[in-house]
Amino acid sequence: MRITKTRGNLPLFILGLVIVALFFGIYAKQQSLSASAVMNFASTDDAGDAHFVTIFDNGEKTVLRSSAETVREVLERADIAYDSDDKVEPSLDEKITEDNFNINIYRARELVVIDGTKEMFVRTPSTDLEMIATDAGVKLLPADRVELVAYDKFMETGMRNAYRVVRAKTVNLDFNGKVSAIRTQAKTVSEFLAEQNIDANPAINWVSLSTDTAITDNLALAVYLQGKHTITLEEEIPFAETVTQDFSLNYGTRNVTKAGVPGKKNVVYEVEMHDGVILSKEFISEVIVSEPIGQEVTVGMKLDLPAGSHEDWMAQAGIAASDYGYVNFIISHESGWRTTASNGRYYGLYQTSLGRLQSDCPNWQNDPVCQLRSATAYANGRYGGWENAYHRWQAQHWW
Repeated sequence: MRITKTRGNLPLFILGLVIVALFFGIYAKQQSLSASAVMNFASTDDAGDAHFVTIFDNGEKTVLRSSAETVREVLERADIAYDSDDKVEPSLDEKITEDNFNINIYRARELVVIDGTKEMFVRTPSTDLEMIATDAGVKLLPADRVELVAYDKFMETGMRNAYRVVRAKTVNLDFNGKVSAIRTQAKTVSEFLAEQNIDANPAINWVSLSTDTAITDNLALAVYLQGKHTITLEEEIPFAETVTQDFSLNYGTRNVTKAGVPGKKNVVYEVEMHDGVILSKEFISEVIVSEPIGQEVTVGMKLDLPAGSHEDWMAQAGIAASDYGYVNFIISHESGWRTTASNGRYYGLYQTSLGRLQSDCPNWQNDPVCQLRSATAYANGRYGGWENAYHRWQAQHWW
């Protein structure tokens, strides 16, 4: 029984021996090939401290053993060429200090970038779409994107594809009183609101435009929460101005010696809104974010008045000597004979409107004679002369 059983299993036993023999044969062959490869490379890069280096060159993988100290030396010894437009990582001067060192070579190629009506050709190793546009000198703004498209000038350039810049549009969003300029690729107001996580339910938020409105550049859009709620608004704090008079500068000169900067504050209000209309608004609190910085201004006060006394000026203005007393009384009381006198509403020797003074005497600050001519025309036209004007002033203390 045992002999019969043994003879029955003999073919399986022999098959097992054959499989084991084949396995060891294949293993020995691989070891022999590996040893041969190492020995072959060692014969061309003969040195003490050698490391295994893997080079990925545009997807092609090369494994070698080298005693080179830097990436640059490895590539030179391996006779792998590159140019200034190619990108090598790590840098060419990177030291090789350990095994399993990887080197990546990204080969530059000629590409075309389209931005609006502009076409820019660039030689770049970049594979990232945004980086390709940047390498072409395109300045990308927030939310701009770049897409790969078919290029219609293949016969001229040999390029089948182009990289097109898709510019985002700006939406000026007024969200509960806070205005922000937001760039977006959304096509409609509905898409934009979803992008900003704003509920478009009219019972919750009032939206100034229909949700199917197309997004255009610099679109103004307002969204206000319905009902009573609190809002925080950033408001400016005006700066004060300090004015210094400088009598060495001509009158009318104004120099800002230190520019003012408005302050900022965050103000909390309780408001009740309905369809974008404020029904009530109550101040709750405020926090100063930054204090205003005062402005300093120097104004010129120097006047180049004609020589002579007040009587000389009246004579030059063509005023009769018999009227000098009336004129002197009115002008002394109105301006003290100061050509630039002002109470914020009326100006000059006889305190008239600035519009009249500028029209009659373009250089009125420095021209008392012209101002007196203008005053005479006023006295004659309204009162029939200086004497009547004087009596009216006496009666009502203005003219």
